[in-house]
Amino acid sequence: MPHPSHHKARRAEFLAALDGPVLLMAGGWISRNYPANWSPYRADSTFLFFFPEVEPNAAALFDPKDGSVTLFLDERTQADALWHGPVPSFADVKKAQGVSAVQKRSELAAFVAKKVGKRALRTVAIADPRATAEALAITGERLDFHDNQKVADPALVATIAELRNFKRPEELAEMRLTAVTTRLAHTAAMAHTRPGIREQELVGHVEGTFARHGCVPAYNTILSVRGEVLHNHAHGNLLHDTDLVLLDAGAEAPSGYCSDVTRTWPVSGHFSPEGAEVYDIVLAAEKAAIDAVKPGMRYRDVHMLAARVLTDGLVQMGLMKGNVDALVENGAHAMFFPHGTGHLLGLDVHDLEAFGDQVAYARGRKRSEQFGTAYLRLDLDLQPGMCVTIEPGIYFVPAILRDAAFKKQWKGQVDFARAERFLTMNSGRGFGGIRIEDDVLCTTDGREVLTAAIPKERLAIEALVGSAGR
Repeated sequence: MPHPSHHKARRAEFLAALDGPVLLMAGGWISRNYPANWSPYRADSTFLFFFPEVEPNAAALFDPKDGSVTLFLDERTQADALWHGPVPSFADVKKAQGVSAVQKRSELAAFVAKKVGKRALRTVAIADPRATAEALAITGERLDFHDNQKVADPALVATIAELRNFKRPEELAEMRLTAVTTRLAHTAAMAHTRPGIREQELVGHVEGTFARHGCVPAYNTILSVRGEVLHNHAHGNLLHDTDLVLLDAGAEAPSGYCSDVTRTWPVSGHFSPEGAEVYDIVLAAEKAAIDAVKPGMRYRDVHMLAARVLTDGLVQMGLMKGNVDALVENGAHAMFFPHGTGHLLGLDVHDLEAFGDQVAYARGRKRSEQFGTAYLRLDLDLQPGMCVTIEPGIYFVPAILRDAAFKKQWKGQVDFARAERFLTMNSGRGFGGIRIEDDVLCTTDGREVLTAAIPKERLAIEALVGSAGR
């Protein structure tokens, strides 16, 4: 966990960038089914960026007029001590966190009204609807958490993004720690893989590893022999000897910082000839894209480089036909690679995505309308301190490769008959998909792969699979 001095410094940066007061909400407990049975608490990421160990229902008023930061917390009661144990007093919190004052949460509206007066007050809509409704009632703004163009005032969004987008050493240290736990989780899943078990058993090894090391899943774990389903959270399939397992999982530390890693391996422990060929193409694309990360590099160009490497491999396999650059330019590669190469990473697995393309796309740049390329989540020029994922893949998706309109559009450029063999192999279950993903920090002189210790070379993967049972 970063030292409180780190958060204090980040708050000072925020205050210095503001031209008026800002109210931030942490969010509270959200019921899972009945009121007292809560889902695990997770503070809003922007709030967590400025404060360590955030209490549920906390709020904070940043006022650049006097340079103050006022933290609002629920009152300490005997009932709290009975059910949840002792909690630090307001005085203790004020001293530990270095804020200007700690006030009663119940007095938030009255305190803010008195201190702010007639000045404009801004806030940020968050996932907790009650907290957002309260903040909007206090500020008078019309915001919507589910509309990334209305989640907050654009100038405030830009200020927050400017801070969160560039990681300090303390933040990177947290991400490196989660990378260690993520490595243990992935290798545990590989080691315990064997035919005849269900995906859920491997999910247990992954998420159990996170728990044993004081982490939680940074997002819903994707572990599936149906790797062609990009966000497959169902874990009921039986593992067959000829299947491929795709695991996309990352650990999140108590600080909120996280990892995001994908690996793919054969249930049998040995890639089939087709599997080995596809795997090597994806790995080559991932390595080429990683090597392209450096200051000033446009992330869209990283994506297009990965697409060209994948397309070149698919041409060599006979699945695509024609000039590689032309195939990529007109979007034919999306028949096998229908998503973007990656996204920002930090306090959210898709960092800052709640703010939409106003943060993820540089001024003057817009999403492509082309199938596949339209899903590129990021189009910024990379700078030192930015963390991104690099995650190319090749998938054999029936809904895409059997689509009549796509067949007509890409006739002569995609060998749909050859692709059909991949859709029907593996006793009719199909080939599935292969994705390889790492977390990459842009540095002053290039890049650092934060998750480099997680095996991805084909021979290393094969040596690990099933090793727990040997």
